[in-house]
Amino acid sequence: MHTKQEILEKLTGIQSSRKSYYSELVYLIEEMKKKNKQLAVINQLTQIQINATWQQTTSYIAAQLSQILVFEHFALTIVKGGMLSSYLAKWNDEDWHCHTLTQTVSVEAPVLTGQVHLTLAEALPEHHATSVPLRSQLNQTFGFLTLLRQTKKLVDRDEAELIQLVASHVGVVVENSLLFQDVNEKIKIEAQLIQSAKMAAIGEMAAGIAHELNSPLTAILGNSQLLMREMTDAPESPLMKDIYQCGVRCKKIIQNLLTFSRQEEYLFSTTSIDEVVEDVLGLIGYQLSVSGLTITREMSEPPLLFHGSRHQIEQIVINLLLNARDAVAGRESPHIVIRSFLVQEEDSSFVGLSVYDNGTGICAEQLSQIFQPFFSTKERTKGTGLGLSVSLGIAEAHSGKLFAESVEGEYSRFTMLLPLLADEEDNDGEKTDFDCG
Repeated sequence: MHTKQEILEKLTGIQSSRKSYYSELVYLIEEMKKKNKQLAVINQLTQIQINATWQQTTSYIAAQLSQILVFEHFALTIVKGGMLSSYLAKWNDEDWHCHTLTQTVSVEAPVLTGQVHLTLAEALPEHHATSVPLRSQLNQTFGFLTLLRQTKKLVDRDEAELIQLVASHVGVVVENSLLFQDVNEKIKIEAQLIQSAKMAAIGEMAAGIAHELNSPLTAILGNSQLLMREMTDAPESPLMKDIYQCGVRCKKIIQNLLTFSRQEEYLFSTTSIDEVVEDVLGLIGYQLSVSGLTITREMSEPPLLFHGSRHQIEQIVINLLLNARDAVAGRESPHIVIRSFLVQEEDSSFVGLSVYDNGTGICAEQLSQIFQPFFSTKERTKGTGLGLSVSLGIAEAHSGKLFAESVEGEYSRFTMLLPLLADEEDNDGEKTDFDCG
């Protein structure tokens, strides 16, 4: 039998009101906690370093957003210069790891979202993408934030508002990063112009010194030849012959230096790749030898000929050898192998030259960028990031190729291919299958 108090509570609904009030209070507290967490995450997103790489930025955003949104993978997409670059962050049970996907795009905003989703679908075909655009102060779309889920999910109003809020804050930081990169690139260009002016001055100075040295060197060579004729049977004859040979070597180095400094003289002629290597080693052989490394030459027999600018190809070989020297610095038993070989690709024959080093190697992510202007794996004071870019341009101007393969921490091999001179195809050398060196 119910007590009087129980009957009154049932009739007035006091007890049920207390329960409803308590449930509503708990719900409001949880909502406040969620909002506070969201605000804390958004605050963290505004602290992204503008000088961070896009891979680092993407991984950071993914780590922060995973605290307030549910998704398996995340992508930050940047649209710049007609290129769409998507940085895809995947979770590997410990940390977020980033992969880069690129493609050319149309600049029309309505088409961009579809292109982003198509690019990501190729990498993650079983995931569903939800994207929100990043807009500049002029309301122009320059990127996207994309959440990737295994199950298709309708975005409710609260989540949509949250994603939009995140995009507005992240967009400011990303836009600042783009501006920072533009300014930084301009600074690099200005520094390179200054460096080019210095190199031009050094070239003129080197040419002047070479001309000054030619006069006494001519006297040394002439007088040593006269003395050699008079000292044919004398005990000092080998010493005099050694003086003459050293003088000839000095004259050849000076001639190569003068030729290399005349950058405007890019006359095409029939040249042997082995002679190019010989001339380059005459120019920088001492720099390489004092570095304590071992150089091995594996030259083809008979010599392989190509039609091109000898001095431009020398510039490529110099760049590759100096890069190899820098890569092996500090390594045990530093070693460089220079190899020439014949390559047959379908109906075309190529003269191949590879430069191998057992240095620090290049990671896969950087390997795809090393031929881009101003990109360098060296310290700022040791490289301008233009050597490989210029070398690639020279190789392509000769209808050739320049590419690289590398394993981080083990080795790097750069290979140059130049069209084989037509007359040389009938030589006695045996054609081989493609060989990277």
